[in-house]
Amino acid sequence: MSSLILQKFESASPEDTESIGAEFAKQLKILDFVSLNGTLGAGKTKFVSGIIRFFCGNEGTPYAASPTYSIMNIYKCGNITVNHFDFYRLKTLQDVENCGFFDSLEGLTNLTVAEWTDAVRINYGRYAAGNYYSVKIKINAKEKRHIEIEKIL
Repeated sequence: MSSLILQKFESASPEDTESIGAEFAKQLKILDFVSLNGTLGAGKTKFVSGIIRFFCGNEGTPYAASPTYSIMNIYKCGNITVNHFDFYRLKTLQDVENCGFFDSLEGLTNLTVAEWTDAVRINYGRYAAGNYYSVKIKINAKEKRHIEIEKIL
């Protein structure tokens, strides 16, 4: 599998990270899959908040809540459903299957987003029905976030 780096951003605040997520969301469509990785507190959920805000607008949920304990949160935004997963506590392919991830990828109105996909190392691109994007967020010494978005081919 090869990748194509689409974009690189620097974020100085949580609001910047959310805005970058919203801007990125403009290229997303139903059946796409977005994988997010970064250290604890890097801004993964803030980035997802931007995606949710783009699709839901100011109506309904104003931001994404971390699904660390629930494993999945669902946001119905008009004709698209954003399924937001967190794999932080998952360990195996069976765990990923049991949480409904593969069903989400096949849903005809779904956009699937998952944080901490590096916790369970599988070839996610093999399962994505639409485009597969990898978002990596790193924090530098000055607390700025470096966000790299790749489209995996």
